[in-house]
Amino acid sequence: MAVDPRFRSLWSEDELIPYPREAWLEGGFSPDMLPAGDEIPLDVEVVYTAFLEGDIELFDTIQLSTEDGSLDVRLIVVGAVADNPDLLYVLDPKTGEILQFDLQQQDVQAVNSNFRTFVEFLYQFALFVEADEGKAGRAERAETLRTVLESIDRPAFAPDAWWPLVLSQLR
Repeated sequence: MAVDPRFRSLWSEDELIPYPREAWLEGGFSPDMLPAGDEIPLDVEVVYTAFLEGDIELFDTIQLSTEDGSLDVRLIVVGAVADNPDLLYVLDPKTGEILQFDLQQQDVQAVNSNFRTFVEFLYQFALFVEADEGKAGRAERAETLRTVLESIDRPAFAPDAWWPLVLSQLR
């Protein structure tokens, strides 16, 4: 499968990285949970990076469990917040959701319904950043971005989710 052609308008070949699409499909993910292409951006200013620090690498699995077995969760690392490497984006293979896992607080926050919508949000956010001409008009453009993002993944705008926090910073 090829790169989403829309991505080529924003990112060069060196600014994209393959994700394990085929392995995830074989592992039970449905195609509608995954981006259309087989590559994702390496960086989206402020909100995302695939460059991870420390011992955790992109697409590693984090296993969360308790000694008594009452908790046994597997999460796949799909990136981090660009300005805070302790805030990882993780994919829950059981639900398909993208969550933010705070390594310091050991806390989880909702981000997107699935990997496809997460990558689409990154694309839309990158378009916003690319067109940014400064503070004048940014609040109105942020409201338009919010409308677009809500049409893609309404649950990403639950009161305790990540994206409302991001967009509030743009106003």
